[in-house]
Amino acid sequence: MTTHANQRALRVIAVYKFVKCAGLILLACVVFGFTNEPFVDKVARLVDHLPIQTGRHVLQHWMDQLTGMTPSHFVFAGIAACIYAALFFVEGFGLWTGKRWAEYLTTIATASLIPFEIYELVLHVTWVKIVVLIANVAIVFYLIYLLRRGQYRLRGEPPDVDHTKPKKNAS
Repeated sequence: MTTHANQRALRVIAVYKFVKCAGLILLACVVFGFTNEPFVDKVARLVDHLPIQTGRHVLQHWMDQLTGMTPSHFVFAGIAACIYAALFFVEGFGLWTGKRWAEYLTTIATASLIPFEIYELVLHVTWVKIVVLIANVAIVFYLIYLLRRGQYRLRGEPPDVDHTKPKKNAS
């Protein structure tokens, strides 16, 4: 793959991270809104008036859980969403600007969340979860490929050198 193609791929990953960041910021705003009791009441009334037949029990279950939570739960969830949004923004910015540290950060952060994604997928399978898991696994493998290739370049070796064979002495 050429350097230009690698840069484009890193920018695609950066956009993916920026989209996740924006989604988490939106989620944080909604969650922080739930610390306001009148907001919760308005959402509950809205859900009650939705013309949904299929899945209504799921919505009602969620609303029961939401109304049973304290404001401190919402603050904690909002702060967690903001922290993850900041991480995704830093990853995206670093990848967009071609920073090597961002490749390491994104590889480690994305790989560390894959076990949780698998756990969530086992609990409840959805197409969105499957697509996100596949995308994140592909991102991790691609970034590992780039990082390994970059290490060879730093040593001045071509990436196809076999490091499993012992070196012959020149004596």
